[in-house]
Amino acid sequence: MKSGIAFLSGGKDSVLSMHLAHNQGIKITGIMTMIPEDQESMLYHTHNINLVKTIAKVTGLNWIPVSASKDKEIEALTDALSKQESEYLITGGIESNFQKRKFDNACEETGMEHYAPIWGITPENLYQKILENKLDVIIVSVAALGLGEEWLGRHLDKKSIEELLGLAKKYRFNAVGEGGDLDTLVLDGPLYSNKLEPIESKRIWYGDRGKLEIPELRIIEK
Repeated sequence: MKSGIAFLSGGKDSVLSMHLAHNQGIKITGIMTMIPEDQESMLYHTHNINLVKTIAKVTGLNWIPVSASKDKEIEALTDALSKQESEYLITGGIESNFQKRKFDNACEETGMEHYAPIWGITPENLYQKILENKLDVIIVSVAALGLGEEWLGRHLDKKSIEELLGLAKKYRFNAVGEGGDLDTLVLDGPLYSNKLEPIESKRIWYGDRGKLEIPELRIIEK
């Protein structure tokens, strides 16, 4: 059986990719999360990434946090991968050629293979796979015309997904959220031994965009 490190931000794309890799027979050996110094990083997510530690706990996987300075973001990843023995790096990339090239190069340098199971997927198919795999996803940030404060903390079920896709077509934002139009957090999935919920959360709204700050997650028995 081949093994892989899941590259997780805690959002829908990376968590779905971890589940899909597992379903395809890849043994997940750990969860890696980059902690960038640059809060506006073009390469790594920054929102609520401290919560991945709790996701790792309920999936029974070792969490590998990696600090990345502003001027050495990809070098930090390459160095971290060189210390792993897994064959794959599993990422949730969909559209960003910039990110894909960086991850491809880091994997090539370390003798790993970059596996991005949802690369090029349509928004409709992405959300269908989220429903099929029974992921409990909430929206934790929005930054697009058409997405108001009421979307913060909203669960992505069949009804809200249909509404989201409709708004994306109407207002022409990125329906899967790449580029920062929206960010998510996955509270439950088949690989979770227990489900998660925010202990508390705080909505921060800037007039045309906002985020849900979640300091900590509570673990609840399924």
